[in-house]
Amino acid sequence: MGTRIVATPPLPEELLDLARAQRAQVPELSARLVDLLREKTECYRRVADEYPEELRKVCEAHLDGAFTSFIECREVELDNALKTGRAQARIGITLPDALRAYRLAGTFVYEMLIERGGPHTLGVTPERMLQASTTVWKIIDAYSEALTTAYREVEAERGRLDEQAKSALMDGLLEGRIAQRPDLEDAAGVLGLPTSGKLVVIVADDASVVDAIGSRAVWRRRVHSSGVDMNVGIMPVGAGLDALREVLTTTSGVVGVSTPFADLTEVPTALHRARIARRSLPHGANGVVVFGDLPVAALVAGAPALAAELAHEMLAGVLALPPAEREILLTTLETWYDHGGSAKIAAKNLYVHPNTVRYRIRRIEDLTGRDLNNPKCVAELYMALQAVRLGL
Repeated sequence: MGTRIVATPPLPEELLDLARAQRAQVPELSARLVDLLREKTECYRRVADEYPEELRKVCEAHLDGAFTSFIECREVELDNALKTGRAQARIGITLPDALRAYRLAGTFVYEMLIERGGPHTLGVTPERMLQASTTVWKIIDAYSEALTTAYREVEAERGRLDEQAKSALMDGLLEGRIAQRPDLEDAAGVLGLPTSGKLVVIVADDASVVDAIGSRAVWRRRVHSSGVDMNVGIMPVGAGLDALREVLTTTSGVVGVSTPFADLTEVPTALHRARIARRSLPHGANGVVVFGDLPVAALVAGAPALAAELAHEMLAGVLALPPAEREILLTTLETWYDHGGSAKIAAKNLYVHPNTVRYRIRRIEDLTGRDLNNPKCVAELYMALQAVRLGL
């Protein structure tokens, strides 16, 4: 059931006779109203040419509803106005044109009432005609309000459909399902992406990234197979990565960025790299990582299951220690790596004596069976440490 309003108070008998006379002529009045709309409005001239019978039926339904509300002193059904509004919005008639048509119809109805009810016909007094005029425009106002509501509904529906279409295109690009050049160009046009120049894929878990980048990127909210909910964006980087980094450092959470690419067929690969970059920061840390910034961490994050298995095998002796002792050794090893294997500098940062660092390093060597004077062992333990710090 559509929206309703109370159309009329009880009317005097002479106005009821006038309304009955007009309702009896609704078919003829509808045809005259169509001619008026055709004459006064360009858009309805086109509608009358393409859909003459449909336009006549719409006019007839509206006029019959208005006169019926006069006669029966009941609520006006606005279903026809809502239905008409939705139909007109969908075929491209603008809201101002549609509202103007209602005003023309109101004027037309009132003029027909005067013509039929004036002193030379039914003899309705000017005071009664004023009452009729008030009622006519009350109904026209209600129809216009319903029409506006219908247009807003269609606009919202179009917005939802546009977003659904864009989301489908984004999914097609991200999943590699759009691969043909014409299709890629069409998708780029709809999404507002350039077909030449450098692009990156951005993966972020915090909405502040979307706010900071805004419409410079096309965004899609996606749930990864791991269950992590992420914001994924495709963005041109004409100004280079430095400018993008500067913007992203003002945001929260973890942000992964792919290396720049030039062809939309590379989007799935770029998405994979952005995800790896996002996973390259230690567990619990925030920041921005471009793929390649942390190559060892990227190798580990790119094969997490294998990296976790190897790391837990290499560091099994360390990981089996009580939590506090284990963390002391891992932090010492991490600090030692961060400062180029210098026990002296590591000790300064850990606020301990250099011999304490040396002792802890020897203990790690004993527990892992690896000699940290051997470059191969240094590399192996570094990768294992990265896997543990990434929470694998």
